[in-house]
This record gives sequence, C-alpha cells and structure tokens, in this order.
Amino acid sequence: MLNQRQRALNIVQTRTTERVFAPADKISDFFADDVFTLEKMRSTLTPETFKKVEAVIKKGKKIDLETASEVASAVKTWALSKGTTHYTHWFQPLTGSTAEKHDSFFDAHKGIEVLKGSALIQQEPDASSFPNGGIRSTFEARGYTAWDPTSPIFIWGRTLCIPTIFVSYTGEALDHKVPLLKAVEAVDKAATKVCQLFDRTVSNVNVSLGVEQEYFVIDKALFNARPDLVMSGRTIFGHHPARGQQLDDHYFGAIPSRVYNFMKDFEIESLKLGIPVMTRHNEVAPAQFEVAPLYEDINIATDHNSLMMDVMDRVAERHDLKVIFHEKPFAGLNGSGKHNNWSLITGTGVNVFQPSSSARENLQFLTFLVTTIKAIHEHPGMLRASIASAGNDHRLGANEAPPAIMS
Repeated sequence: MLNQRQRALNIVQTRTTERVFAPADKISDFFADDVFTLEKMRSTLTPETFKKVEAVIKKGKKIDLETASEVASAVKTWALSKGTTHYTHWFQPLTGSTAEKHDSFFDAHKGIEVLKGSALIQQEPDASSFPNGGIRSTFEARGYTAWDPTSPIFIWGRTLCIPTIFVSYTGEALDHKVPLLKAVEAVDKAATKVCQLFDRTVSNVNVSLGVEQEYFVIDKALFNARPDLVMSGRTIFGHHPARGQQLDDHYFGAIPSRVYNFMKDFEIESLKLGIPVMTRHNEVAPAQFEVAPLYEDINIATDHNSLMMDVMDRVAERHDLKVIFHEKPFAGLNGSGKHNNWSLITGTGVNVFQPSSSARENLQFLTFLVTTIKAIHEHPGMLRASIASAGNDHRLGANEAPPAIMS
C-alpha cells in the first residue's frame, strides 16, 4: 500500500506543462490595464475635480465629499465596464496578509449599481478578530478603513479594490501603512531641509523602494503530504535534503519549465495590476526563486509587494503548485527574504544616494551617506526591532547574514 509521500510523487509525475500566453506581444499594450491610473482619472473627471484629486495625491490635502462622489461615480463606471460586480476596501491588518470585505455595487432598493463617495472614503469592517497589540477590548473593537488616494485603485478578479489604511475608533494604527505614511512624511521634512542647503528649488523628497521577493515553489501534492508545511509553512520534522546547495548549482541556473510557466503567468497578472516586475531567476537553494520589480514610491511599492504575493498564491493554484513565503521553510537550506533597495529622490529628480562627478552634487551625496551611517550607529536597536519576527529569527543559513548584522 502506497504511503502519502509515494502517492504525491506519483501525482507529480503525471503533471503536464501548459504554455502561458500574454494578452499582447508588448507589455506596454496591457501594463496597468486593471488600474484606475491618473491618466484614466484625467479622462473621466472634470478638470476641476482632477486638479483637486491630484492635489490630494501629491500634496496630501484633504478630500471633500463632493470630489469623492465624482471620483466614486467615475471609478464605478470604469469598474462595471471591466465586468466587476463588487468593491472592497483592501487593507493590510497585522496578520502578515491582506484583508477585504466585498460589497455589491447593486442597490436592490434603487435597482441600479451604486458607489457613493462616502463608501469610497470610509468603511467600518469588524475588527474584533484582528491583532491590535492589546490597545482595546473586544467590545470596543470597531475598526475603520479610510481610502489612501496615493495608492491607485485596481481590479483583482471581478472585484474593485480600494487601498486603505486601517485604524481603531480612537485613531491608533491597526496596520503597517499608517506608521509608514507618518515615517515618509517625517523623512520628507527632514531630507528637504538638508537638500535646500544645496538646492533651494527642492520642495519635497520622496522615498523610493524596490522589493526583491524570494520564495520557494513545490508541487501542491508534495506540499499537502507535509502536515508541517500545511500547518506552519516550514519544516517541523524530517531530515536534511540529499542534495542541498553545496555547489550553488541552482543559483541563476536554467528555470524549470513548470516554474517558468508559473512565473510568466503571475508576471502577466502583476503587470496588468501595474506592478512593474522586471527580473526573475533561480535563487541559491533548490526550488527557491526570486522576482524583483522596478523601484516605485515606497507606499505603492509595499502595497504592490503584498498584492503580488496574493497574485502568486492564486496563480500557483492554476499550475498545481504551492508558493511558500516563510522566511525559513526548510532546514539546511537558505531562507527567503525581501531585499529592500531604497533611496531618497528629490522632487527635481535627483537621487541623493547617487554619487556624482560634480563636486557640489557629490557633497550632497556624502552628506546623506554620512548622516545615514550615523543614524544606523545611534539607533541600531530600533532598526533590529523593525525586522525582528519569529519567522526572521529562523532565517539563518549558509549564504545569509544574521538579522543582527547591518550589511
């Protein structure tokens, strides 16, 4: 009688690989098709309303209900033309994943599809079961989602997704987006003051980020044969692999055909969602891979990273594969991480961390470099705390630096 692993191996041997085709020959023909971009806003809103929305996005001004209602009407019309039936406030509670509560556009009382400006701006999903750090009791567990206009609205599946922040009734952050936006504002103010010592025309400084995402891919049957992977996402029992990463022969090697088709499929879905995926390759450990997008505004980049992981999960199902994002899923092999390539870019387009042959511009580069090193030297505990987690503490391996090292 076959055991569960043998049955899984037999299933794997019967898998077939189907080619994946893009909706167009050029990526530029379908990039951000499912995103309500600024260009789409400009073509559907009145010039006055578009200027108000642009000011909200670029200058952080407060949006009024009248403007929100016009945006809601335009985005509803666009979403219905794309075949959507529901909308949701898409947010990221402290669970390590995204959350959504779908509402139908259809109003049975009016007999028409409706999206009010008030529903675009704010909703009240139940927050009683989300982590909150002990800031309130269950009976006081109301949570509110509020539209974040700086991150574009998009369609995933047949649902219109509105990126939002998530806060408690008394205003405490219940997600990582709120602290991020506050940090970006603080960095903007401090960095702008420094930049104006070199160029008085600099009025703001933006934070850019490119998130490299490492992950493991295994067949779904093999994944389901491992209760430890199913329950915790990592190895709890078992033994070291017969062939590990001693020769580093997997690194940058030829991508297996099944994985290649999965990569192509999730990249197409990601590109339609405006996620600028650029690079794909084998990583060091067997069955480990990496995807890297082009850098973006840090708020959009972090939203895109969460969304891309969701896309990868769902697309893997179509290929009878399972994606594992755990920092250290297998004993004896490298763990996976997100390599954050960040920088500060002035409103005039200058990367302050890019050296220059110009002595004046190089002085600005050296100033930011030295002050960053000084900040790391004076606040190492805070930086280590920001990456400390149960998962990351497992992420030590042959080719990795321990999290305690700033490298």
